[in-house]
Amino acid sequence: MCAEAIVEGSENGTRMINEADLRTYLKKFDQTYWPTYKVLDILQKVFSTAPTRRGRRSWRCADEYVQKMTFDSYLYKKVVPGNPLDDLKLAVNTIGSLVRANALRNEMSKLTQ
Repeated sequence: MCAEAIVEGSENGTRMINEADLRTYLKKFDQTYWPTYKVLDILQKVFSTAPTRRGRRSWRCADEYVQKMTFDSYLYKKVVPGNPLDDLKLAVNTIGSLVRANALRNEMSKLTQ
């Protein structure tokens, strides 16, 4: 995408590109990929690598639907649409995992006090 913007901005090599040409590329890149990176950022924040949160993630790594969605999203460089029923199941499992992790954290804090 960057190379295409350079070729286009340079009018096939007949003029020197400038910052405005690259800003055009960045705007197009952001419009294309911002939703994907925003979703990934949110997921990373929810399922961080903190030890108490590691369990929230581990079951998802073995889930075939999650693997397919992750692979397809990386392959096509966009968040691919999922199956609504599978998305609902994943949401329910995720909420359950978050509730269990919170309950475990509360029990652990009682033991350490």
